[in-house]
Amino acid sequence: MNIDGIAYPSITNIGTRPTFETGEANVVETHVLDFEKDLYGAKVRLGFVQRLRDEKKFDGVDGLKAQIHADCDRAKNLFDRMGL
Repeated sequence: MNIDGIAYPSITNIGTRPTFETGEANVVETHVLDFEKDLYGAKVRLGFVQRLRDEKKFDGVDGLKAQIHADCDRAKNLFDRMGL
């Protein structure tokens, strides 16, 4: 993710959020790794490096949280190898 000209490592989900069955069309949700600032209303630019996995429905929030944690760890390792 690029914020004010600075690249930050992040993970992004593009999909329908099947665990929560919201009935929504595709949504884009991005989590900037190790970032604490409020970005609501900010203009950001996304760039994609690698697909981590397909979208999946989990039995509950705990399973989803565990998978997101694993996804973050995998992405951090990838970005570390890239020097980002």
